Amino acid sequence: KDNFIKNLLLDNLLLVDIYNRAKKLHIETNVKRVVFLIETKNEKDANALETVRSLFSAKTKDFITAVDEKNIILVREVKPGETYGDLEKTANTILDMLNTEAMSKVHIAFGTIVNEIKDVSRSYKEAKMALDVGKIFYSGKNVVAYSNLGIGRLIYQLPLPLCRMFI
Repeated sequence: KDNFIKNLLLDNLLLVDIYNRAKKLHIETNVKRVVFLIETKNEKDANALETVRSLFSAKTKDFITAVDEKNIILVREVKPGETYGDLEKTANTILDMLNTEAMSKVHIAFGTIVNEIKDVSRSYKEAKMALDVGKIFYSGKNVVAYSNLGIGRLIYQLPLPLCRMFI
């Protein structure tokens, strides 16, 4: 399952493969999900990974993985009626747990809620952008939502020469 989720996040699967593998692994395809990206200060922070796993491992429908040394990825199933405000609270809970239990300084970003498994990679890309944009425009915040990026998201997408021209 971990391998499938990694490939799904990185867009390494064809559409038909996504649905076939999900069926074989007994992963529901038409469930609302959101991707949380947790960036740790230290590379390969095992304590942080274990803390996140202990928080969410009881729910087998959530997936915790890592695609590189500094980032922990949580693909979380969104309950009916859950809002972006609730997701922000979840992110703050993760942040508090990691600050106290794992003694890790982290930044957390999350993408938009997607309705199908094929769109999980989009939520991951949004979370990645939110993390990058958040560091530049909202450096005081440890939790950044893609849906709250505002004009920072627009500016971030402009080519560097264009930004220099305006400056």
